Amino acid sequence: MTSTRTRRRVLKQIAATAGVIAAGSGLGIPVRAASRRDADVIVVGAGLAGLNTALTLQDAGVSVLVLEGSNRVGGRVMTLDDVPGRPEAGGTEFGAGYARCLSMLDRLGGFPMQKWLDTVELPFALNFDGTLMPMSAWPESPLNKMVGNERSAGGPLMGPFGLTMMYAPRPSPLNGLDSWLLPEMASYDVSYGDYLKSKGASEAALRFISNDMPTGDVNTLSALWQHRLFRFQEFMGGIDGLNRIATGASRFPEGIAKLLKREIAFNTQVTAIRADKDGVEVRTRSGRTYRAGRVTVAVPLPLLREIALEPALPALQAAAVREIPYDNMVNVFFGVKEPYWKVDGLPSSLWTNQPMGRMFHFRSEQGEYLWMNVRHPQSPWIKMKDADVMQDATRTLHRMRPSTVGRIEAIAVVNWSAHPWTRGHNVYRLPGQIARFGNVVAEPHGRVHFAGDHTAATMMGMEGAMESGERAAVEILQLA
Repeated sequence: MTSTRTRRRVLKQIAATAGVIAAGSGLGIPVRAASRRDADVIVVGAGLAGLNTALTLQDAGVSVLVLEGSNRVGGRVMTLDDVPGRPEAGGTEFGAGYARCLSMLDRLGGFPMQKWLDTVELPFALNFDGTLMPMSAWPESPLNKMVGNERSAGGPLMGPFGLTMMYAPRPSPLNGLDSWLLPEMASYDVSYGDYLKSKGASEAALRFISNDMPTGDVNTLSALWQHRLFRFQEFMGGIDGLNRIATGASRFPEGIAKLLKREIAFNTQVTAIRADKDGVEVRTRSGRTYRAGRVTVAVPLPLLREIALEPALPALQAAAVREIPYDNMVNVFFGVKEPYWKVDGLPSSLWTNQPMGRMFHFRSEQGEYLWMNVRHPQSPWIKMKDADVMQDATRTLHRMRPSTVGRIEAIAVVNWSAHPWTRGHNVYRLPGQIARFGNVVAEPHGRVHFAGDHTAATMMGMEGAMESGERAAVEILQLA
């Protein structure tokens, strides 16, 4: 709590000074130009990054207008309130180290919280190459081709899915959460597959770990990026410290939005941004133009690629925006009609080495549901219609877990890869991209600033998004 209060004091001090400057100068715009603006700052995107940017600026006395392409706030935080069990389709867990998120929850007056471990059914059952078994049977299974300690990695809870943590470097080579950006860390910016081989990983382990990677292949992921993820998870303190909002994660961005004085302009897709010495013009697909002193673009990189920027980004930054990838994710949700786990005697949650990925069984006061999480980059579901995905996912689950036949039903699909306002799920880096690009995607471009978890230097996930919004706002306040 001390670090949270300290950060609040610093922000208030910056805001107090910047608020006076902003009110008198229009964030560096001549008075006659400022009189024609729609706001001091326009924020593009109403995810957590955009909302935190807007609220931090508003607290400093800056007038802000948020433009959002969809009809809702939250971005990749999405509670399916109209689906039985109220499933979570995106970011949901608040870790012990989420200082900004926890501080904001406190400001919003608090929500009923529940421990993540109290909502998910553990351990998992395992389907390996079509053979169904409890995780406890894995170490001695004839299907287990791992070697040495690999055979029992993960124990009875995680089984072979603990292999990645087995090969996590201890202690981490990253002293700080932002150490992944240090030049001396570039030697780790190699293929994760090469790193694992250097640590003695067997071919069987490499194939298995590949199936659990966002790229589907350990050779196409930066080892340094994976080390960053390990360091972040270490800082968060493990799954026993994770909490969820009992009434749904969407209450969080909705609560932040309610603190904004000005209504968010929904269904407003930005197509172009032009900046000059007098300010910025933001053009939308409807043909409307908004004017402001500065703009913060807080949308995922796949959407940023579709916004025409004038003047154009510097070559390196443009290449980073164009080339840094996002992983795929298709979420399929099932309702439980009968307890299928009583039929086969196995845990109700399931993890496989097949493209189906993993399936969690969640229970809470809101009801129960199954969440199938498919990240395989070659999954045909990425390009299929939701109704077809539900049919195919049902057939796949029946094949992986025969006891589910007649006892479950598909109720919803959220395909982040095809979602018009995300075009992907989580950002990651290919081998060599950290050394080449660093965090250039976060650098301001004249009067244009950038936010989003892809620009965060220390944290990841929801906290990374909040961090990036705070950083973008302070950038503007310090320039005022």
